[in-house]
Amino acid sequence: MAEQHWVEVDGLVLPRPVAGHPALELVNTFSGWDGSHASDYLATYDHLAVLAGELDLLPAGDVQRLRRAAHRQPEAAAAALERACTVRAVIRGAALDPSDGEAVAALTVATRSAATGVQLVPGHPARWHVQGISPDDLDRPSDAFAWAAADLVTRPEVARVRSCPGLGCGWVFLDTSGRRRWCSMQWCGNRAKVRAHAARTRTRP
Repeated sequence: MAEQHWVEVDGLVLPRPVAGHPALELVNTFSGWDGSHASDYLATYDHLAVLAGELDLLPAGDVQRLRRAAHRQPEAAAAALERACTVRAVIRGAALDPSDGEAVAALTVATRSAATGVQLVPGHPARWHVQGISPDDLDRPSDAFAWAAADLVTRPEVARVRSCPGLGCGWVFLDTSGRRRWCSMQWCGNRAKVRAHAARTRTRP
């Protein structure tokens, strides 16, 4: 059986991690960057907060606190989720083309609110824990993702960020081998093979 694109975490459906970097995993909560077959995993603020926790950008206790705060403040949570979607698009633009001054400038703006709350954690695989001015600051997940993206965009590894050419996909990933084309060979790669085979069959006499 083929592996699903998604995993279930705390009762929520999230995209399966394939990007190789936490900031890129936020980008991959949306499919259809080419304008076709769009789908969005960020259905609620809970999805955003849990994703940040799963990627070690926020401590588990803080994730639960933020979720409770979001349930108490639905309008503020909706605004924070909308900002996260904006940050997601900004990250994608800056990571795929760090020479794009407009995209990098937008990411710079997104990181400014994170800068005062960043806590470096020596020896921790995620160095972008964002404390926030208030522990209930609903923008903390977006700030954490923006800070992680800033770290990536200022490193040589950003040159290895690729976008999956699969129809209705556009997920991004770090191509550490220099040979990777698809977000997953099981998903987009195999579908492309099937379409190519079908096209060849139709053109045969």
